[in-house]
Amino acid sequence: MFSLSGKQGGKVIAVADIGSGSVGVAIIRLALDGLAHILHSSRAELPLENRSAEAVTAAIISLLGETAQKTLTAYSEKAQGAKHVESVYAIIHSPWVRSKTIRAVSRLPQETRIEKGVIDALARQALESDTEYDHNKILEASVIRVELNGYPTRQPVGKNAHLVAVSALLAECEPSIREGVAEVLAKTFACPPPTLRSDTRALLAVMRESTELSGESVIVNMSYEATNIMVIRKGVISETALVDEGSSSIVRKISGEKMPEETLTLIRLLTLDQCEDEACRGIAKAITTIEPGLVKAFGEVFGKLIITRRLPNILVLSAHEDLAPWLSHLFSRIDFAQFTLTTRPFSPTMLTLQALSNLTVFQPGVTPDVGLGVGAALVNMEERAS
Repeated sequence: MFSLSGKQGGKVIAVADIGSGSVGVAIIRLALDGLAHILHSSRAELPLENRSAEAVTAAIISLLGETAQKTLTAYSEKAQGAKHVESVYAIIHSPWVRSKTIRAVSRLPQETRIEKGVIDALARQALESDTEYDHNKILEASVIRVELNGYPTRQPVGKNAHLVAVSALLAECEPSIREGVAEVLAKTFACPPPTLRSDTRALLAVMRESTELSGESVIVNMSYEATNIMVIRKGVISETALVDEGSSSIVRKISGEKMPEETLTLIRLLTLDQCEDEACRGIAKAITTIEPGLVKAFGEVFGKLIITRRLPNILVLSAHEDLAPWLSHLFSRIDFAQFTLTTRPFSPTMLTLQALSNLTVFQPGVTPDVGLGVGAALVNMEERAS
């Protein structure tokens, strides 16, 4: 039986998942079985209401401090002599973070042994070529793919090639959330400043390693305030876009004069065919009313993303669990068929814990949480590769 006493080997690390409307914090152990075991976790949400950008940032940082302390206290109380948390990772979501892939290519005069310096130089070249992002706000710049003679190669150093291409993930982050997150987590867990990662990097890592997800897909990652869309081709981001519609704005449109939390409950019951009273009929009518506007908003963005190539048919949806079934149905509408490679509707699939089963596991009694599962999976991969 698993014990929290620390007698089993493996680093103990905290991971925080920070969206614009909720925060989750978990304490994980990297076990000898190759999995990240989630020992304890907590998640808290902000009430669905209108706030300024500054108010959202302040509220989320405060909520993060409370949730991190709650998680640490519960972990410490559950096990006598529990191992100290050695380090902390934080996964930050849009709209505070935006990401893209940049690329640089070098053609050599002949087949040449590729050294690490060649790859590093191309990564720097790719970074220096970017003029869109504010480089004072860069959160991360990391190589995510190397191609030798046109073929992706996981361990390129020491191999021969005449054509080398390096793709790097570049992400920028708002300084206010970055600094607040770092201060709160370092103070709570009494450890060095946290390693900060974008949600894009976490999702890409999971996409590459999961046996359940496709390397050719459209990822629709909906947070409270906005939706980040990423087009994945051959395991690399080819296009990105941000839609100014998130779960908070959508629920407010549906709610009318009702409380947003009540509306979420009714939406969930509707999708389960467990609601037939007057209130549910009102929500169903409101959903029908706002759907054309959502189709238009997302359709305009999809239209911009297909300037060079149409989109993969597989759509991976990450959204509030009460909205996900309805949104999955929305994105399968015939309206979006004009944007796909096959000119058929998207085939939506929801990001679930099953897709992470080869990377992480929630211990008995710990509430499953997809966001924290993705974060734990990323930590697992990065720590074992270091």
